[in-house]
Order: sequence, then C-alpha cells, then structure tokens
Amino acid sequence: MRSDVVAVILNWNCAEETIRCLRAVATGTAVPDIIVVDNGSEDDSLARLALVEEPFTLVELDSNLGFAGGMNAGIRAAHARGAEWVWVLNADAVPRPAALAALLEHTGRFAASASRQVTSLRPDDPETESYLVAAMLPNGRVEPFRCSGCAEGPHEVDVVTGAALFLSVPWVMRVGLFDERFFHYKEEFDLVHRIAAAGGKVGLVCASEVWHLRGGSLNTASARAQYYHYRNEILFVRKHYSRPLKRMLLSEPIHYKTLTRSVLGAAVGNHEQRSRSIAVLAAYWDGVRGVEGPTERF
Repeated sequence: MRSDVVAVILNWNCAEETIRCLRAVATGTAVPDIIVVDNGSEDDSLARLALVEEPFTLVELDSNLGFAGGMNAGIRAAHARGAEWVWVLNADAVPRPAALAALLEHTGRFAASASRQVTSLRPDDPETESYLVAAMLPNGRVEPFRCSGCAEGPHEVDVVTGAALFLSVPWVMRVGLFDERFFHYKEEFDLVHRIAAAGGKVGLVCASEVWHLRGGSLNTASARAQYYHYRNEILFVRKHYSRPLKRMLLSEPIHYKTLTRSVLGAAVGNHEQRSRSIAVLAAYWDGVRGVEGPTERF
C-alpha cells in the first residue's frame, strides 16, 4: 500500500456504488490509502460502510457540500497525512486493476491527469464506449481531444475532466482546491485549468482505464443537472475571462442555439421538456448575475 497516494471517494446516498468503487481500488495492482467522504448522506450509507472489511478512513460531513466541498474535505485529509497525490473518484466509477499503476508511471511528467474513461450499462460489460474527458484550448476555445486507447499511452492536453482525476497535492494546494461556488459540475475543469495556467502539465493516460456510469450522482437529463451545467459554464467564463459577455456573445455561438432551443422547449415542449428548458433559461440568468452555490429550485 502506497501512503504517498490517497484515493478519495465521495459518497452521497449511494453506499452500494461507493463500496464497489472502494473494493476495485483496494484490489488494484497498486493500492493507495483510501478515504471515503460521506457528503451528509440521509440514507443508511454510514451503517453499510461500517461493515466494509477493506481498510479505509471515513470522513463524515454534516451536510451535502456538493462535489467540490466534499472532495475538498477529502483532499485536506489527504494533505494532512502527507500525501503527494490524490486520486479523486466518483462513487459510481470502477477503476480497472492497473488503472492507478499506469497513472503512477507519469508522476514525473503531469501535475494533473485523467484515465481513459469508458461507459456501459455495467462495469463487466465486454463492450464499452469511451467518452470525452480531455480537450485542447486554443485561444480559450474548447476542442475535444478523443482517444479510445492507443499504443502511445499518455497525451499532453490542456485540460481533463471526468470521474477519475489524479492530482498532485502540492500543485492543488498551490493553486487552491476545488472552487465550492460551482457546487456541482465544472469544478474539476476549473481546478485543472488553474493548474495548467500556473505551469503544471496535464495529461490523458490511455493505459489507465476507469469505467463510469455517466450521470450516476445526478441524472444528467434532470432539470437540476441542466441548471448546474449551464449556470456553471457561465460562471467559469465570468471567472477566467476579462470580457465574459463579449466572449459569450461573439466567441461561443452555441449559446444562441441553446437559448433558442430552450425558449422553444419552454413554450411548446412536453412537461419534462418545459422543466429542463426553464432550468436552462434560469441557469443563464443566474450565471450572468453571478449566482453561485447549490439550488433547490429544480
């Protein structure tokens, strides 16, 4: 077991998925210390976690602080015990046995990296689909970087996101932890972007594979997920660009399409379409006004 590496798994009312992830980490070819952060669960998560035989440290939070706040609690705990690296994992992620070992091969190169991430109905499905977790940012515009696995192995990119990030603790402490104003979505993009802006190298490590049930922590089709996604896109632009309104109006025409589609959906869509469309419109309005943190509106 490597004490210089800590895996941080965030649990929120999902003990079954958390335990599955924990056991996958604990049986890998390289085994880190493990911290599970319970993000104020309201179900029987704590009782179920108490029955787990694999060694781990439990950090209990009194309330749901979102992905950013929950992971920050885990990173602080890892830093306090002297960890050099944190592997931040969604509870619904399942690392393959060699996933961490492959990431560790590139600690001398990358300050932040992501595994190649795949999805399917179940972790043991023989056929999976890779999904986007890396991008280049020429002139600040996002250009997806796609690789479904290759002999080259690691790719240097501008930013990585996803359900499994491998981060240098000294770099994280230098640039600041996850920005809790985002609460949920875009916080990992923001942190890696800050590491890259400060000079840290960012990588996609194809030899490291992690399965992930996409949208497991918050249904990506829900009105609330739509709200966080679009509001935080605007908050990110407000945070990182000197002329955010000009950028949104002139450099990213996708916003026009999104807003037009949402207006139509709110006017003539079915009940679910109206709910999502109204959430998107509210997200833009709140993002422009700088509204931050959690919402209970959707």
